This record gives sequence, structure tokens and C-alpha cells, in this order.
Amino acid sequence: MSNHAPADADPGAFRWDESTLRVQQLFVQHQGRLRAFVLSLTPDFSTADDVMQETFLVVSRKAGEFRPGSNFMAWARRIATFKVLDVIRDRQRAPVRLSDDVVEALAAAAPDDESEAQFAAETNALKQCLEKLAPAARELIRLRYFGEHTPEEIGRRRAQSVNAINVTLSRARGFLRQCLERRLNVEGSHP
Repeated sequence: MSNHAPADADPGAFRWDESTLRVQQLFVQHQGRLRAFVLSLTPDFSTADDVMQETFLVVSRKAGEFRPGSNFMAWARRIATFKVLDVIRDRQRAPVRLSDDVVEALAAAAPDDESEAQFAAETNALKQCLEKLAPAARELIRLRYFGEHTPEEIGRRRAQSVNAINVTLSRARGFLRQCLERRLNVEGSHP
């Protein structure tokens, strides 16, 4: 069975050809760095996963537009930026945390290719450290830094004092700082 579309196929239909396979291989090769970039623009991991899937589809569909030898990451990051903007617009029921201008500014200020590997390592380490937090502390971090709720709002929501919320957040940040230092030192010590 051939992966190529027949000659009389719908011209708008997805074509599975050599250029598609080439960009999909590049996508897989750069997936970690691209995911780190997307995570820097999205409020949570679930949204980042959605954006990565949409980006993969667009990259595959537009494979013929990619020029071999040009900067794949720059091309894929631009597509991912548009997908982030689309997802944020589509999620009407969820509060919009970043305006289009902010997302564009963050995308423009994102680290270059050389520092992306370090950024990806830090993002991965932070994700692993967040998973090691106690569920209650992780929920507080999510509410405070991903949900942008004030300690007062969180306290009311959880029927706890602001002082208790601040103490828990302080301990969680301390844990995350130490965890990140350990993980990055271990990863940095390997060749």
C-alpha cells in the first residue's frame, strides 16, 4: 500500500509524501525543545500537549512549504505560537491569562537554539520537581503561579488563613529550588 495520495485526490487533502516524512522526523528530533517553548507560553501541561498535537498536524500539512536546510525550529516555533494563540482564543470558558501581545512578546524573547537545550532541561527538571511535591502543595503552586490567584483568594477558596497559605507556598518554593538545583547539578555533571 502506498503512502502517496492518488493523482486525482482532493488537492486540500493531507498528502503523505517525502517532505511530510522529513518534517515529521525533524519534529520528533526537536520535540523536546519545541515542547519547552510551548510550555513557556501556555498556562498548563494539558494545554501544551494540545498545542503540540495541533502543531504536529500543521507542520505535517504544510510540509511542502518547509525548505530543507532552513531553520526548522524557527519555522515550527512560529507555527506553535499561532497554535497557542488559537487555543487561548478557543478556550472561552477558561480565563485568558495572557493577551495576544504578551504571547507574541514571549515568543520573540524566547531563548535561541543554543540556550534552548538548557531551557528544555530546566523545564523538564521543574516538571519532575513539581510532580514530587505533596498534592496539596502542588495545588497551591498551581493556583498561585498558573492560576494567578492571590494568597487571599486561595485562602478563601480553601478556608485557610493567608499566613498558612504563604507558609505552605514558601516551603513549596524552597523544596522546588533545592530539587531543581539537585537535578540540574546531576544532569550537568553528565557529559
